Amino acid sequence: MVAESYRRAGAGTALMAAVERWGREHGAVLVALDTNLRSKLSVPFYEDRLGYVRHAVIFRKYLS
Repeated sequence: MVAESYRRAGAGTALMAAVERWGREHGAVLVALDTNLRSKLSVPFYEDRLGYVRHAVIFRKYLS
């Protein structure tokens, strides 16, 4: 998560670029992450800006 004061300033993009670069350098072929589908910030960030593709949906049901 990026602090609100740093959002839309390139911090998240730079962090994710560093994650992907580190992964490639260490032999990774896939990055998997999760976010809240209702997030109006993170979903477009990952899909539109970074090119990630939705692969699965996680369901939850609180029983208490």
